[in-house]
Amino acid sequence: MFKYFLFGLLVVFLSSCRSIKETVVEKEVMNISEGKLYKNLELNELDYSTLYAKKVDVSIDINGKRNNLKGILKIERDSFIWMSVTAPLGIEIARVLLTQDSVKFVDSYNKKYLLTDYGFFYNEFGINLGFNCIQRILTNAYLNLDDCNQNNLKSGKFKFEKTDRDYVLSNVQKRTLNRKLKKFFKKKSKNKDFALVLQKLHIEPDYFRPYKLTVEDLDEDMKISADYSHFKAYENKIFPEKLVFELFFEENKIKLELGFTRLEFNIKVNSNLRIPSKYKNILPEN
Repeated sequence: MFKYFLFGLLVVFLSSCRSIKETVVEKEVMNISEGKLYKNLELNELDYSTLYAKKVDVSIDINGKRNNLKGILKIERDSFIWMSVTAPLGIEIARVLLTQDSVKFVDSYNKKYLLTDYGFFYNEFGINLGFNCIQRILTNAYLNLDDCNQNNLKSGKFKFEKTDRDYVLSNVQKRTLNRKLKKFFKKKSKNKDFALVLQKLHIEPDYFRPYKLTVEDLDEDMKISADYSHFKAYENKIFPEKLVFELFFEENKIKLELGFTRLEFNIKVNSNLRIPSKYKNILPEN
């Protein structure tokens, strides 16, 4: 349960809102070049120094068992990502602090904690997930999962196509699986050492922002997706009101929903995370 919660919350896992206006407008998708698309993605990326979500509706559904929670999210760009999750009665059950080189998680409900680095995600789930990757996911930025650290968007790495409703970037890669990931997904294909993975990114044609990201194992019943919807104007900044992350593998389905109603940008935010001395370490001591 803990692994699923942490994986969903981090992958993978985002003043009152002034003059919020629905900005979705139906119109024909323009014909543009691949280079122009990348340029527009770069120009329309969220411009912020900090993001402060005072109220986040959090819903976690694991194989039909649903829990509705509340949260607060703070991001200081390229510095830290902090999130607190509370039960309906306002009791904090978990707190997360991510920095460039560390992962800190406090499970207040079970009185446990985790102090580690991003190698944890590779060791447990077989994915290279770093701070920049998580930051880009939470702030609705263009994402190439093969290189989350890249700053300059370049064409040629993906197949580009225009549809009736959006622009799509996609690629298929053969990836080596580590031992834990093979065991986790119980690969049934003849070649259990590799996965044929399809990565697909859908771009909203009005704001030039990603609105759907999928990563799918073409040989197995395994898929991860991130959906961004209900784009709004918050203090003249476009941002989705709702983020939905889903993980499907074998007969399992994990769904994490984040709903934003109060957002502020470019204000001072802090990150505080204290670990009581009586709490137990989730990872076994070396």
